[in-house]
Amino acid sequence: MAIVAACTDKGVKRSVNQDACCVKVAHTHLGEILMAVVCDGVGGLSAGELASATVTYRFAQWFNEELPTLLLGMSAEAPFDFDTIQTVWGILLTNLNETIQAHARANRLTMGTTFTGMLFVNGRYLVAHVGDCRAYCLGSRGLHQITEDQTLLAKKLREGAITPQEASSFKRKHVILQSVGTEGILRPTYYTGAYTASDLFVLCSDGAYRKAEERGIDSFFADVDVANEDALFRACRSVVAYDIEHGEKDNLTVVAVRADEQGVHVQDDSEDLPTMVEGDDEEDLPTMVEGDDEEDLPTMVEGDDEEDLPTMVEGDES
Repeated sequence: MAIVAACTDKGVKRSVNQDACCVKVAHTHLGEILMAVVCDGVGGLSAGELASATVTYRFAQWFNEELPTLLLGMSAEAPFDFDTIQTVWGILLTNLNETIQAHARANRLTMGTTFTGMLFVNGRYLVAHVGDCRAYCLGSRGLHQITEDQTLLAKKLREGAITPQEASSFKRKHVILQSVGTEGILRPTYYTGAYTASDLFVLCSDGAYRKAEERGIDSFFADVDVANEDALFRACRSVVAYDIEHGEKDNLTVVAVRADEQGVHVQDDSEDLPTMVEGDDEEDLPTMVEGDDEEDLPTMVEGDDEEDLPTMVEGDES
């Protein structure tokens, strides 16, 4: 049985939480299927919380209403068809990118959101990734960051244009290279890998990992009974509390997942490592989204608490 915990907090400075997340679990003829999604509305844009809520809601709707139909054509005797899921998720994200842009144009808004979504089925997972939320795996070999940040800073580091020592003073370190709702052509990156019940997966918005990473994300979960939901939730809350105590001003979201190992097959070490299956070419990363300045990222929409709750962006989904 899957064990999950999630918490999200607007933090001490922002009046609106532009983060959004969801976790969905279903028991099917293929075994337990779990989906986790974290989105972070892009700083510097006027309705980031609307974009993140819209994307999260649409993926929850897909899990509830459309995944069951896909499963009807899949056999428990065959490997799960992640290729079909990747294609479907790509279409969902493309449609959402277009829908959010159309809504923004019609209402004279600027909207965008990062997206990191994971699907777990019988010992294998698929990640779709846009922007700079992160997915980590804490397993027998320690902590591994599955996703690569789609930021200007990460790109410069990979290219060797700046050194790790220069990264902290890099003036454009908050610039992301793509988000859902801002791109002419959206190009998510996909990763696949294997897991067992001893693996813990942690999804974080950038506000949740920036300060916590200095101490080590794994340190918050090292002595936690991951089979206990209350203990796992307290660990998630401890990440948020640490971040705020150490000066984080952004919204913060942490989702922790221990997926069911039903149907897991023994994998060798090489197959256990996550594999990037699309979008690893730096040239594929589209136009940068920038805020006004470093201190303003992400910029929050001011307003009363009740009225700040985002309304879904309506649009046709094909």
